[in-house]
Amino acid sequence: MGRVHTLPLEPMTAESFAPFGEVLEARERPSDRRTLFPANLRVDGAPTLHVIWQPAAGLRFTKLERHFGVTQTFFQLEGSPAVVAAAPPTDIHDPAALPDPASVRGFIIDPAKGFAFKRGTWHSLDRYLARPPGGVFVILNVNPNPTQIVDYANGLSVRYADLWTERETGRATLPGAWGVEFEVPATF
Repeated sequence: MGRVHTLPLEPMTAESFAPFGEVLEARERPSDRRTLFPANLRVDGAPTLHVIWQPAAGLRFTKLERHFGVTQTFFQLEGSPAVVAAAPPTDIHDPAALPDPASVRGFIIDPAKGFAFKRGTWHSLDRYLARPPGGVFVILNVNPNPTQIVDYANGLSVRYADLWTERETGRATLPGAWGVEFEVPATF
């Protein structure tokens, strides 16, 4: 592999995560009444709900993805501390509009809160756990799920009309400097 980009890690707060999406939390907690806080869930299609088992399977990766028809949302139910990588959204109509590897950041997931990516936000396909055996997450998604995945190791970009069926709408090796691997620091 060429170069390794070690992700800067930071806590996932409403402020730090704002360029990438929304942290789902009770922003105030009055003692005398129930309070609702609307979340910005958007889906173009049928909403789906899944439980994901994510094994602690290493801290390096080369692929980022983005979704066009959903504000993909996660909640951690159990497991060791975990990190998700994110990069700012780019032009969803331009398959070559990719984030610079230096813009990819790691967010330490607060298991007491959920998080939702803005449409078009680039993020790691997995969540990276501090220790075995792994973690359990809930994911709110959409069907069909139009998605783009790019591999920073070789520049291969694949667009899917629906990630669930793997129905491709485009595949290209993009020009540029590749050979990039992302790494989550071992201690968080």
